[in-house]
Amino acid sequence: MGAEYRPKKTSVSLLSATLLSATCMVGSGWLFSAQLSAKIAGNWAFLAWVLAAILVMLVGMCLAKVVATYPVRGATTRSSSLSHNGIFGMPFAFANWFGIMVVVATEAQATTQYVSAAIGSSVLMQHHSLTYTGKFLALFILFVYLVINYYGVKLLARVNNVVTILKVFVPVFTVIIFLIAGLDHSGIANNFSLPTNDVFGPGSAVMAIIGAGLIYSFNGFQVSASFASEIKNPKRNVPLSIILSVLVILGLYVALQYAFMSAIPHDVLLSKGGWQGLNFSSPLLNLAMLLGLNFVAVLLLVDSVVSPSGTGYTYLGASSRMLYAMSAEGQMPRWIAKLDPVYNFSKRSMLVNWVLSAIVLFNADSWAALMVVVTGYHVIGYMAAPISMGAISPKTRWFGLIVFVILGLIMLTIPSHDLFMVNVSLTILLGLYAFVQRKVGMQKLLLFITPFLLYLWLLYIEPNAWFVGVVSAVFYLLITSKSYVSICKTHGDVDRVIED
Repeated sequence: MGAEYRPKKTSVSLLSATLLSATCMVGSGWLFSAQLSAKIAGNWAFLAWVLAAILVMLVGMCLAKVVATYPVRGATTRSSSLSHNGIFGMPFAFANWFGIMVVVATEAQATTQYVSAAIGSSVLMQHHSLTYTGKFLALFILFVYLVINYYGVKLLARVNNVVTILKVFVPVFTVIIFLIAGLDHSGIANNFSLPTNDVFGPGSAVMAIIGAGLIYSFNGFQVSASFASEIKNPKRNVPLSIILSVLVILGLYVALQYAFMSAIPHDVLLSKGGWQGLNFSSPLLNLAMLLGLNFVAVLLLVDSVVSPSGTGYTYLGASSRMLYAMSAEGQMPRWIAKLDPVYNFSKRSMLVNWVLSAIVLFNADSWAALMVVVTGYHVIGYMAAPISMGAISPKTRWFGLIVFVILGLIMLTIPSHDLFMVNVSLTILLGLYAFVQRKVGMQKLLLFITPFLLYLWLLYIEPNAWFVGVVSAVFYLLITSKSYVSICKTHGDVDRVIED
């Protein structure tokens, strides 16, 4: 693969890299996942968190191996381009971009749902779905994200430390208070020994990995790999920062899970028919109000605005820059890449991402529904890591094979309709990409893009675990083989073909 790339300047320590990833793993997910995990898996929710943590660490180790060879900026989105070529990497680049763009909508929805619970009105939410009024409020929140990105960069830099402190302090404080509250009433043991718990099992834990938003909650684990070019000794510190950050956040989420499940009054839980009957629209806030913890409710309400918004406006800016980069390289229509002469960024790219986020928001009923779709894009993005690792370092192919097959099987837990929407959107985007890149030649485009699209559609058409396991293994061994990688490298990248 050639000589290893070495960054010119490094300044981020192991501690800083660990905290960077850990902070990014505390977004809107922590506001909802405890209830969803209990609802889907019951007492097996704790196993679900452990399995999700193991899964993201396996993906993280694949990424770490890639950045050990190529410690470049944005390694999470560029890994397959580095190992194969830019055409082959486009499905993963699109999945990363589109997933981040959709996250913007989920963060606006998260804030709206918590505001709805705080005002105790059905104006914003009915039957666990946003009303049109609620969607328009979420749209207004999206508009605030847009304004902040246009004019508020300096202001954001000043308040970012406060946002970070709140994102870390509020979850820890909430866990402690709920644990204390749980000790103040009887029934804790009974909460974990309900007769209805027999409906759950180890399979429930697997279903909760995506269905309860656990992957969504852990998604920030890869942030340190994105800063590989600026981290001291990336070969050592990137994998360490991933492991340490995931373990820290795993401890936080497991503690939150226990605190939430133990704090619910036993009679309330019985009245709902057990864990599967939980239906709080804003789980932590509703529980705090139920327990009379008004000061915690106020704090959660503030955090439901600050924490998701911090992620929302950041991701709107990040996704806009990703779209600009794809446009500048000829991978998307070139008119998107025009820079504003005053603010030095593409307002067109920003507006395209904002409009797409708004469309996604208006077609999703709740945070939970939208989160599953986002997770589908995340998992597709993760698939690039074992593929790139196996191509760059053939000795690691068997480890990569295991990780890739697991990711393929995890895709089966995505509801059929949501997987269909993910596949359709990627197919449309790649069709647009093929049109823009038609000068490259259809034969080359089909050779490098079609295999992965075909693989995704096979997952949808035949959602059988044995079939998916075999297809995943065959596909992985094919695209990481020396002959296929050599063909990819020989044909090079498309940005050399498209002229400015």
